[in-house]
Amino acid sequence: MPGTVGQGVSLRLTAVRSMGGGDMIIREPTVGPIIGWTTVSSARLWARGEQRCDTRTFGAARIRKSGDMRYGEAKVFKMMPSFDFTAIVDFADLEVNQSYDYQIGYFFADGEPGDIEITESDNWHEAARGTFKTVASKSAGETSFVFGSCRYLLRLFGGTLFDGRGDKTFRSIDRQIEAGHAIDLLLMVGDQIYADDLNVFGPDRSLDEFFSRYRKVFGQPHIRKLMGRVPTYMTLDDHEISNDWSQDQVKKNADLFAAAIHAYQCYQFVHGPGFRYSGRPDYSDTPQKLWYEFRHGNSAFFVMDTRTERHPSFSPPEMIGETQMDALLDWLTAPAHKPANKFVVTSVPFFPDTRSGSSDKWSGFKRQRLQILDHIRKNKIAKVVFLAGDVHCSMAGQLTYKGDRSFRVTSVISSSFYWPYPQGQASGFQRSGHLDVGEDQNYKLSGFEEVHSDDNFARLTTVGGKLKAEFFERKGAALGTHTLTL
Repeated sequence: MPGTVGQGVSLRLTAVRSMGGGDMIIREPTVGPIIGWTTVSSARLWARGEQRCDTRTFGAARIRKSGDMRYGEAKVFKMMPSFDFTAIVDFADLEVNQSYDYQIGYFFADGEPGDIEITESDNWHEAARGTFKTVASKSAGETSFVFGSCRYLLRLFGGTLFDGRGDKTFRSIDRQIEAGHAIDLLLMVGDQIYADDLNVFGPDRSLDEFFSRYRKVFGQPHIRKLMGRVPTYMTLDDHEISNDWSQDQVKKNADLFAAAIHAYQCYQFVHGPGFRYSGRPDYSDTPQKLWYEFRHGNSAFFVMDTRTERHPSFSPPEMIGETQMDALLDWLTAPAHKPANKFVVTSVPFFPDTRSGSSDKWSGFKRQRLQILDHIRKNKIAKVVFLAGDVHCSMAGQLTYKGDRSFRVTSVISSSFYWPYPQGQASGFQRSGHLDVGEDQNYKLSGFEEVHSDDNFARLTTVGGKLKAEFFERKGAALGTHTLTL
């Protein structure tokens, strides 16, 4: 996908004019821009401004078809302190599979968005800028995307300095795009931040601490450039809150949970499909769920919330709530998705299991895992791929069923974007034999011979009935390629 963020972004200032007279200044976003949920006819942009004590903060954005000379009318929107001056803006009624240039920034003014008129068309040449492309039709024959998880931003010297080596992973992805590799979207499947810092340096607990963490993580140059050129979708795992988080911990840590989820929604959730934006600047339509689904060309995605609904203390334990389970099973069998590749995103691996039998993975929730697998098998649902992170190593393989040749489910794990400590090893996983789902021992593992114990990301490409999974280490060197029949 073409993109010009990084080539056109500038820190110089730009003037605009309000209805009340007087010049204002549009500034480059302090974090972002992020291209979020993108469909055949719409796109969502996200950006962060900053505070000035004597006035209000507003965002402004506009788009044009790539190649056109003139931009359309600018949209003005509030950036509110309760959301750390983050905001989203939607553009609708766009053309299918069409590239659009965008410009976005923020400025200070009094009044309300309807009181502000931006009139000087040449005042935008210094704003943050880039290009996005709407999604091709459902019949498109190929989808190519990057996914990964677990980017640790190492704090040094008591937190006064941060180790930016992990940002090189995103530089490597950018370089692939610039070399001509089409990447339709970016999936970040958990642990985008480590708010708990491994419980060593004083974990984040207040809302201001979580906001500060997100600003540091998402403000680094290469991840910022990447998210400004490729539609980006996210889900959370435990380190967005605290290690091995579950609903069982909420009662004793209600303030921590509230702060973590509020910050997560501001920085990761609102620019995705799960947030149905009504246009209200106060985000009063706060979602009641964190899982969501979307489609891109010939591929459908169900992005699970496998962290905030889990109850390990239940008998039997539950990874996800009943409503999310019903939605997932309905999505898998929906007629509209039958010809598509079906990617189920789960922050912790669906399979294979760790040899330690960790109760934090799906191996600790056997009843629900078997419910999902039996639903896929009995309904003869094809082309199902589970995407996961979490375990600080990467691999790809499949699950079959003895006596049913039509059943095949794929698992691809990519972790970590950056982890400065020892990585997961092949010896830590049960990569062959039957999958432990209880009494039924007919689910068989295969293809997990190669495990990549490096900082890495995965690039997946669907071609016909096959999935090509390529893994690359942090600086871009190839680690291995797996071609799987779906």
